[in-house]
Amino acid sequence: MLKTIYPDFYEDFCCKADKCQHTCCAGWEIDIDAATAARYQQLAGPVGEAIRQNIVEVDGTWQFVLGPGGRCPFLRRDGLCELIRRADESVLCDICANHPRFFVSLGDYELAGVGLSCEKSCELLLAEEKPLHFRTEAGKKLSLKEVLQRLSLPVSDEDLCYRAGLTADDAAFVLDCLQKTEPIDEAWTAQLAQLRSADMELEADAPQAFDRIYQYILYRALEHVPQYGWGTVLSYAQLNTDFIYLHYQLTGELAESTRRWSEQIEYSTENVRLLMELLA
Repeated sequence: MLKTIYPDFYEDFCCKADKCQHTCCAGWEIDIDAATAARYQQLAGPVGEAIRQNIVEVDGTWQFVLGPGGRCPFLRRDGLCELIRRADESVLCDICANHPRFFVSLGDYELAGVGLSCEKSCELLLAEEKPLHFRTEAGKKLSLKEVLQRLSLPVSDEDLCYRAGLTADDAAFVLDCLQKTEPIDEAWTAQLAQLRSADMELEADAPQAFDRIYQYILYRALEHVPQYGWGTVLSYAQLNTDFIYLHYQLTGELAESTRRWSEQIEYSTENVRLLMELLA
């Protein structure tokens, strides 16, 4: 049986619902897991009828039919979910019930966490500046170094910290790499162009919070070690934290810079693969 590890703020996560400025119920395809899709076909009453009128099978997978702006048909104007309001959370498919949580297997361990495209996840990550800590199902507290040692990775103390002090050449390399990724929207392309043209002062130091961002990106990327190697995953964490640093220098909004990066990279399998291959 796999042993689960999760960041110490994981259990504090709670969806902000209508208080969220960036709903996760728009802008993404919403795939319905097979078990829930089968249940929806049999669900009685007005809720079942409404669901069946708003789902479609595409290449063998059921999905919600999105409206203008890529909005889920059950996303209300007030930001709440019509299905939860009319039934309860048990009516949700797996992706809606679990997002932004993730679970990946590595060796004898299941690594759990919450994705940073969610503003609540970013708030929790950045609520403290001290190094990240994790917990096991038994409640044992672990440092990131101890997590990596359990995974038999050749970690050094230098691997655990974000290396600040970007040069202009470093910044150009980071932006060149990110430019190669598939843009999530036109705003992303415009932001990259703005970053390229901006005359930013690159400081020798970075706020302590960048260690936590770097550590969390590294933790999230550990599933790719078997395919790309430890060195590539370390470079991936550094590169993406560098980008968040550049974005933050431009906007002054660290949580939003982190969240925006995650939307573009962390939630695109293709973009993660592209960056890993560039750095390999």
